Amino acid sequence: LLEYFSQHLGEYENVLSVLEDLNITILKAMDKTKKDYQEASNLEQFVTRFLLKETLNQLQSLQSSLECAMETTEEQTRQERQGPAKPEVLSIQWPGKRSARRLQRNNSMLPSSPHFSTGWTEEDSQWMTQINRLQKLIDRLEKKDLKLEPFEEEVLEENAKSHIMIVQRQMSVIEEEIAEFRLALKQYVESASTQGGCLHVSIQKLPSDSRFIVYEFWENSNAWNRYV
Repeated sequence: LLEYFSQHLGEYENVLSVLEDLNITILKAMDKTKKDYQEASNLEQFVTRFLLKETLNQLQSLQSSLECAMETTEEQTRQERQGPAKPEVLSIQWPGKRSARRLQRNNSMLPSSPHFSTGWTEEDSQWMTQINRLQKLIDRLEKKDLKLEPFEEEVLEENAKSHIMIVQRQMSVIEEEIAEFRLALKQYVESASTQGGCLHVSIQKLPSDSRFIVYEFWENSNAWNRYV
């Protein structure tokens, strides 16, 4: 069986090879997380949770594409075996809005669709872009010593180029001004994210009170100082 399929893998030979490498890489990352997470600082644990969630989101996005492809190919096979079917038959088999959306999604992925014939190039490209961005961030975190910022924004200039700068801000907001504050905070995040040297900006809202915590990841202290 293995010999038979090995002669018909085509493009899926590369896919299976990449999946094997991805599986090994994820298992290694999980093993390291298992060993280091409990002893890590609060900020390091936050970074780990963020990376885990981002990785899971990317994998789920890829899984959705594969499930859509499977549904499309299986439905096409059923139609070929049953012969031409009238649109009314399909509407009876799949009633309701949810099924209608599935039918619309499947029809959009039929072989006449460019997404089907090219292997969903646009969606895969977006997925790979996100994975590459995540991989670069992981590489930077692994190759550089983390410089953890306390509540007070104290900047140490020694060896600034060899550290990732992580800035933490805590802000208390009056309840009546939260809406206005959220708008200003959104503008700040959008502005910071476009700056050179800014790796990521994350916001945490404490449910117990009207406090916001902002985490900023910068390539080094010089990049952060140029922005502020």
